[in-house]
Amino acid sequence: MTDIDPRGERAAALRRLALVYMTTALGLFLLMGLLGLLMRLDQAGLFVLPPLQFYQVMTLHGGGMIAMALLGAMGGLANALSMAISLSPRLLWAAYVVYLAGVALFVIGTLIGGFAAGWTMLPPLPFDPSHEWPLWAAVVSCIAYLLIGVGFLLFCLNVLYAARRAFGGLGGALGWPYLFSAGKNQASPPPPPMVLAATAVSIDGVLTVAAGALLLMAMLAQAAGLVGSLDALLAKNFMFFFGHMTANLTIYLAAGLVYATLPVYVGRAWKASWPVVLAFNVLVVGVILPYPHHLYQDFVQPLGMQIVGQVGSYAAGLPVILVTVTGGLTLIYRSGMRWSVPSILIAWGLWGWVFGGIGALLDSTIAVNQVMHNTLWVPAHFHTYYLLGAVAFVWAYFYHLTGELSGRHDRFASKIAAWMYGLGGLGFVLTLFLSGAAGVPRRYAEHLPEWQIFAKVGTPFVIALGLGIGWLAVEMFARLGIAWRNAAAHSA
Repeated sequence: MTDIDPRGERAAALRRLALVYMTTALGLFLLMGLLGLLMRLDQAGLFVLPPLQFYQVMTLHGGGMIAMALLGAMGGLANALSMAISLSPRLLWAAYVVYLAGVALFVIGTLIGGFAAGWTMLPPLPFDPSHEWPLWAAVVSCIAYLLIGVGFLLFCLNVLYAARRAFGGLGGALGWPYLFSAGKNQASPPPPPMVLAATAVSIDGVLTVAAGALLLMAMLAQAAGLVGSLDALLAKNFMFFFGHMTANLTIYLAAGLVYATLPVYVGRAWKASWPVVLAFNVLVVGVILPYPHHLYQDFVQPLGMQIVGQVGSYAAGLPVILVTVTGGLTLIYRSGMRWSVPSILIAWGLWGWVFGGIGALLDSTIAVNQVMHNTLWVPAHFHTYYLLGAVAFVWAYFYHLTGELSGRHDRFASKIAAWMYGLGGLGFVLTLFLSGAAGVPRRYAEHLPEWQIFAKVGTPFVIALGLGIGWLAVEMFARLGIAWRNAAAHSA
């Protein structure tokens, strides 16, 4: 009789899940990226879309990209966490099915139904009868967001339950015995950094989904005629709490992948020091505070909330960003780091996270926000810390994982592709920043001739980025094929 190792079986199941999550995310990224290129071509005057179609594309691109990045980060971290905590593969499969159903409904609502209210879906816009999309398209899009949120909620609950079991409670998973002894309690070493990141994100993820679900169910009740109207300001607070938190939590989930990947290429362990433990505990509260900076233009917003948005924007991200970036650079310094595709992408990701964060801090400053918030400066900063930050971390881990499974080493052309991804992304976001600084408005389907030069200059960079990730995608899919054939031969 052959003994079966339950831990080994669970690890293999989580690895398969990670590959499914991340492969799906990569496919979505390529499709949503094509939509992004289409918008740039339109704004450059090179390929003109009818305005309604532009806003459909914009809606799908925005919501689809956030959903893509979160899905990839969840899958990668689920596999990375398998060395420290015991996640439930069944619950992760359930989360994936629910999440993907939400993504599919969002595609149907936008591409087939013509829903074009933007990814923020702010009431009363989705159900305004003066718009050209039917009521069912708005309803389907609301249900889509709700299902995506439920999928994320299942992931968060899975992490919290497993972390609590592994470390004797959520306090243990957040390193409290170590933290409150100022790092002197050697009998209670802190959890690994990726566990700290996953636990902090999952706590806030539960709050995020709860807020989003309350608003979305209220919007569906309005569509059904069960309630007359929603308070627009309250709805906007709930929607930006849900949307801004989801975007930010994705970044911190992806940062957890850096803790798992970078040590392999620098040959040094990344341990959870006292500042790292403190930073992720601060994150639990700090990440909740910045979202009101999206409502500075709403002058009826209570003054206290505006102050929270200003102070919270400066205070929230700095501890974790500084600890992670400083820790990563310290790990790299004089390590003789092996420059391969994952390490190149992580280097780009650290830069993008910081540079995009600086852009976000500038926009969250009230005096600057009054001038810049409705310009392309805003897409510039979140494309920087998403495209060149969180998403770069996800692809770094995915490339590393497929290399491990296939035994296939980097090619020189693949390293060139990784540099193309970064340089293309850099040129693209810089043209967005310059557009914003010049006052070019965001969310405009048609650009004046004097605005089009920025999009024309940025378009070749978008194409270079696409070629870079396209090459890496082909190689990662090829590696998956090799790994599958090796596994089939081994089982035979």
